[in-house]
Amino acid sequence: MRNGAEVCLFRAVSEAEYTSIVDNCNSFVFYEWAIEKKWFATNKDHAKKWAKWLYADGIYRIVEVVVLSESLKYMFYVKMLDNIGPAYAADVDLLNKIVRRIRLV
Repeated sequence: MRNGAEVCLFRAVSEAEYTSIVDNCNSFVFYEWAIEKKWFATNKDHAKKWAKWLYADGIYRIVEVVVLSESLKYMFYVKMLDNIGPAYAADVDLLNKIVRRIRLV
């Protein structure tokens, strides 16, 4: 059933990835040294925990993406990633098709 319900997901990103998103009209781009999928937390607190683990220097940004709830079925899901919490992942091509909005939080 398509009801248009939206969900917010959160991702900790480096300054370079954030700049790339902004420079590419709020789109994700593939680059060689990145992992194949982009991971997203289901809440901002979990994204901050991943950020503290991934960016020990404290230099990071948290972005919020909005997707249709129905889009989650196309993403890879893990109930407990890194003992932090649930997370969704998708490759760049899929993300750029399903992300309705992206913003810095």
